[in-house]
Amino acid sequence: MNLVDVIKYFETKFPKELAYDWDNVGIQVGTLNIVAKKVLITLDVTKEVVKEAIEQKVNMILSHHPLLFNPVDKIIFDTPRGWILKNLIKHNITVYSAHTNYDLAQGGMNDEFARILSLKNVGLLDEIDGIGRYGDIEKLNIKAFIRDLKEKLNLESVKVIGNDDKEIERVGISGGSGSKHMYQAKFRGCDVYLTGDVTYHTALDADSIGITVIDIGHHSEIIFVDAVARDLSIQFKEIEFIKSKVDTNPYKNY
Repeated sequence: MNLVDVIKYFETKFPKELAYDWDNVGIQVGTLNIVAKKVLITLDVTKEVVKEAIEQKVNMILSHHPLLFNPVDKIIFDTPRGWILKNLIKHNITVYSAHTNYDLAQGGMNDEFARILSLKNVGLLDEIDGIGRYGDIEKLNIKAFIRDLKEKLNLESVKVIGNDDKEIERVGISGGSGSKHMYQAKFRGCDVYLTGDVTYHTALDADSIGITVIDIGHHSEIIFVDAVARDLSIQFKEIEFIKSKVDTNPYKNY
């Protein structure tokens, strides 16, 4: 079985055509016309992840965040990106990325968040952009919700904007940098909205429109790794799917 067989299945669930125009999804480096034995699944493709892939002798790295967003006009081996590209090619490791197509697809990132958080009556958050989910939970105080959230998503800390002492029943979520969708969360009647990368001025806007926003960080999308590994391991039992052990989160809590 070749890598192309894995990707054909994967793209039936998460078609590349769903990705935003600015995104770069699909094969990034290498070829799919090689026998699939080992696949490493990761959130990001960093130097340490590539070292892990070389050590594990994998055929492909399947990532959420693309290695390459923009056209490459030079490859300098002394730079981190150049080292990565050189060693991927040297060790015949293919890189394939599923980014906003995974975010937008049914069963993708935001449905996985909704599943983990046990949301009920789940609906599409932003119909214009086709992204995000909202759903209901049993009424509880937001502080209890935050404790549960941190445990379920394995988060050391979160940032809370707005009222942090109220009862909540409806939750909105958009993984990654989804702060612009907080207005849709307000429209959907969400008591709290979860996303990452909330800037200072966006936080001020959230407070002014009266919605509590919890910044769970961009790295919370690490749930991609478990979800994809679980799915592909069921479909392709003869292939070993390895979950990266490298912590690619650039932010550290002190």
